[in-house]
Amino acid sequence: MTEFTAEQVEGWVASMRQELAIVPPAPGGVRTPDEILFALEQVDSVAAQAIRVVKEADKVRGDTAEALVLARARARGTVQGKTEAERSAALDLAVAEERVANTAAQIAYRYAKDLADLVDSRKSSLQTQAKLVLASFQLAGLSRRN
Repeated sequence: MTEFTAEQVEGWVASMRQELAIVPPAPGGVRTPDEILFALEQVDSVAAQAIRVVKEADKVRGDTAEALVLARARARGTVQGKTEAERSAALDLAVAEERVANTAAQIAYRYAKDLADLVDSRKSSLQTQAKLVLASFQLAGLSRRN
């Protein structure tokens, strides 16, 4: 089974955010139904990827949290110091690498969740635009018949 890193998750998220970037129409311009449908297809494609990325980000987060707990448990018996503060500082130093990895994984997970929220927001916005365009075409069609 392949292990992923927080950096890989962040790379995936950055790539998908670029795919989600929607260029607004020129001032006074209007999106065509085809443009809206194309954008909706892009968002659907990213949505499918976002589910996988959030799942992998959560796994990375869980794996690094577990590694931090294990490193802390292993180091607890080996740290030296006369006072509790010295032992605590030595313990923090002993697990610094795992703590950094865990922090990076937490950030990557939040980044992936933010992407999922952006996908939902973008999809909702595009669906609203599609309904407005459809309503405009229906109104235009009705007025031509009368």
